[in-house]
Amino acid sequence: MENQYTCRFDIDYRNGDAEIKLNGNGQDIYFKFMIAFVSIPSFFSVLLQLWNGKTNKTEIDGFGFAVRYYLTVEEKNLCIDRLTFKNGQPIFYNYKFDFERFAKALDKGFSEYLQEQRNKGILPLKVEEHTHPLSKQVIKEYEEFSTIFNEGKLNTIRILGLEEAEGNILLGDSHASFFLNSEKEGMQFIIKSDYKRDYKLGMFVICYRGEGIEETVVQTVFEDMVDAINCVELLVHSLENGYGKDTLGL
Repeated sequence: MENQYTCRFDIDYRNGDAEIKLNGNGQDIYFKFMIAFVSIPSFFSVLLQLWNGKTNKTEIDGFGFAVRYYLTVEEKNLCIDRLTFKNGQPIFYNYKFDFERFAKALDKGFSEYLQEQRNKGILPLKVEEHTHPLSKQVIKEYEEFSTIFNEGKLNTIRILGLEEAEGNILLGDSHASFFLNSEKEGMQFIIKSDYKRDYKLGMFVICYRGEGIEETVVQTVFEDMVDAINCVELLVHSLENGYGKDTLGL
């Protein structure tokens, strides 16, 4: 049935490549990654960022493949743009999934794959290797992903928060994608995004504001939303612990 959601994992242990095939609402999407012990946990982490409302837009790359995936949360849906190139020209494939059903299918697919490997005697590993696609760390990351998705609800970024930031648009039609406050310093950090019109390649900037501080842009431009979030969290952590103002020029 076209409304069913199913997921299948396939990992090549010889070279560490991983392929995920997910079907839902009559759509088939393939995620292909190299270095499975890195890419699979990273994939789970990106989805958790979206699920928890830490961002509503991000991207992942194919770890060596010329493929990028742009992920956006719209209401209860997960929208995915898959970018490939043919003869040097960009080609986009667009998908729209129910986010909760997508996550549950992914969860079930990996759980079934792990059980298959146990039945084959591959798991538990005879010798623990951190670079193995099914190392203890990979399974731990998956279990965290599974627990959070099964116990929580989709937490999208509040529209009110976006409306409050409309007066401070920085880059043309850019919008606020992420907020984090330093309660100690009374400052708010915001990540804003701008998408190049030609190829939809995302760039992200960090700005901050507070009492007596006009909205100021941190000079670094990020191509990856996760990197930008990590930077914001580090800045806020520094301020909460009594240092970091010099970094911001305050």
